Amino acid sequence: MFELNKGISLVVMILSVIVLMIIGLFVYWEFFFFAEEKDNIDFSKEGNILINNPGFIENVWYLSYETPGAPANSVKLSFDEKSVCENQKESCLDLTNGERVEIRGIENNNEVLVRELKTISFDN
Repeated sequence: MFELNKGISLVVMILSVIVLMIIGLFVYWEFFFFAEEKDNIDFSKEGNILINNPGFIENVWYLSYETPGAPANSVKLSFDEKSVCENQKESCLDLTNGERVEIRGIENNNEVLVRELKTISFDN
């Protein structure tokens, strides 16, 4: 009987250690792995996306947005495999010229690497 209790205690201890390790990995993943990328987001604007407008590079998406005192700002947008586009059926490049969007990303040399793009619908 004593040997059986020792065996059960050993199994319970091993399972407890495994569960604690799994919890530790999830905590690490959430707080440290994604923290780097979230901290880099330094651009968050709402505006209209444009392509092939005069003065823009051909076949490149831009965001046109307003700031106090400067109603016609524009910034070049770039996308990569980490870009997430909510409300898009196929890909981040299946956008509509003039569509209202909210962009969050990383700005570098007057270009924004898009991390999140969300289309804004005016439907109620």
